[in-house]
Amino acid sequence: MYGFLLKKSFCDGWDNLLSLVVTNVIILFATMGLLTLAAYAAKLSNNIVFALLFVVACIIISILVFAYGELAADIANFNGVSLVEYFKQIPKVLKDGTLFGLFISAAAIVSLLAFDYYFLQMQSLVGVFLGGLILWCDIFLILALQWFLPIRSLMHNGFRKCLKKSFIVFFDNTGFSLLVALYSLVCLILTVLTVGFVPGASGILINTTNALRIRLYKYDYLEEHPELQGKRDRKKIPWEELIYEDRETLGPRKLKSFLFPWKEENK
Repeated sequence: MYGFLLKKSFCDGWDNLLSLVVTNVIILFATMGLLTLAAYAAKLSNNIVFALLFVVACIIISILVFAYGELAADIANFNGVSLVEYFKQIPKVLKDGTLFGLFISAAAIVSLLAFDYYFLQMQSLVGVFLGGLILWCDIFLILALQWFLPIRSLMHNGFRKCLKKSFIVFFDNTGFSLLVALYSLVCLILTVLTVGFVPGASGILINTTNALRIRLYKYDYLEEHPELQGKRDRKKIPWEELIYEDRETLGPRKLKSFLFPWKEENK
């Protein structure tokens, strides 16, 4: 299942390279511009302006990423997408994108203030302990929130329900969440090396959406087999059987098909 997930995410990214790169460039320039303004405000020691610009940056970036979330869901479902559709999605995600941006910025600001107080000002074992506790809370939050946008895009739930389901998916699939987060970290490193072009936020989103889509097969299977109640029984998921149709739809995808796709189409 893990190998198929990696293969599908790579194929989906390659097949939709144009939309992926363009949206990454848009997100990159928006991020650089907004964070540059925020950094300039911080240099002037204007903490209020810095905080406001940081919140605005989080909101705008969230909206831009959320807009691609709808395309990522279509890509994960083997549907074609167009770049025009990305811009059409922006007005539709304004509400949830804004709420998510506010949530993320609030969590970041609270964490920064807590780290400053507990680690730098208190300078005691109690401060280190409380600061470490906040750090672990942030790690759990990041691991859970990686599922927020895929849940919204695939299941079309409201903000609160997406938030709740994010933590449910994380705690019920902790090991899987860690592996997906590790893959996202590798993608982030590659993004830095490619100056933000690939895989970028769009490529990471395609992978997390694919990961959730495949993982949801587990819950469909458990619903059809209510006799599997124990923790060990819940782990006995016939993944090869569940992803068989997806594997057949994706096909073998040889290296030649990536470099010369028109030759494969003419066969």
